[in-house]
Amino acid sequence: MPLGAAMITAEDAKLIEAYRNEALFPAGHAVPATSEVAVLRRRQPAGTGDVAWMPDANTYCLVSIRERGSDRTCFGLAAKRKPQGYVHVGRLTPHGLSGAADRHQLWLNVTVVENTSGPFTYTGGTPKHATPIQESMVRFPSGRTMIFLTYEFPEATHIPRDAEICSNSRTVCFKAFQPNAVGQ
Repeated sequence: MPLGAAMITAEDAKLIEAYRNEALFPAGHAVPATSEVAVLRRRQPAGTGDVAWMPDANTYCLVSIRERGSDRTCFGLAAKRKPQGYVHVGRLTPHGLSGAADRHQLWLNVTVVENTSGPFTYTGGTPKHATPIQESMVRFPSGRTMIFLTYEFPEATHIPRDAEICSNSRTVCFKAFQPNAVGQ
């Protein structure tokens, strides 16, 4: 169940309508109930943004909806994970979904942090013009929580070697811009 800003509101009607577009879901895949979907980023114009859900305990799916198109991608998490502080840094997704190299194109990062609390902030070097980190929390009936962190930076931006994101307590820190296939 999404919590706080991640919950779907009446203002998200156009975004949810676009998300429910059956073209995003292959035959045989059910569209998740809106109560299971977290809004990661709301964008302009209305009806565009990024939403996520977890079809099972080891997978999360991201739908990015833009004016010019939509994209659905699912990511696997490690089957055996640390009970607290597991981090999965997902691959980068172009903000406009065009895939074309554009010096001003923003790239979206989605990172999942399990069973720990935020807030999270950049530490070390931060790429010039990187957007603030947005946090979306989802709590499951088992009590397990996942925090989806989203942040963007422009194409062709130098990324400092020490660019990290950490929780306030620094119990969880990770390389902000280095995707990892199975998490850490």
